[in-house]
Amino acid sequence: MRINRLFQIMKQFRRETKGAVFVEYLLLLTIVGIGAIAGLATVRGALIGELFDLAEAISAISP
Repeated sequence: MRINRLFQIMKQFRRETKGAVFVEYLLLLTIVGIGAIAGLATVRGALIGELFDLAEAISAISP
């Protein structure tokens, strides 16, 4: 009887653990996604600045 109860407790723990692991992966994915968006926004700003500098340099060359 005690062995059956032990198996039930282990099954319940496994189900709860799977949910916790899913939440951890979801949190990690959210943090990585936010970091990627912030990084891409920074790269976009730097690229636009470089392209404006290039346009000014080309305008200075052309008469």
